[in-house]
Amino acid sequence: MDFDKEPLGKGKDGKDVYLSEIWPSRDEVQSTVLKHVKSNMFTDVYDKISKGTDRWNALDIPLTKR
Repeated sequence: MDFDKEPLGKGKDGKDVYLSEIWPSRDEVQSTVLKHVKSNMFTDVYDKISKGTDRWNALDIPLTKR
């Protein structure tokens, strides 16, 4: 499908609706990201991931020499 040339569907008025008509601009996306995405959202998640779960940390891992 060519999103630039083919409509996604029809609006309530029966007219074709194209992706470019509903897709947010780069400025709108940037504004939303700056307003709502915070670094602690990532540090909190990745901090938990790096610590692992009790089950993961309980795995028996044999020591090997390289």
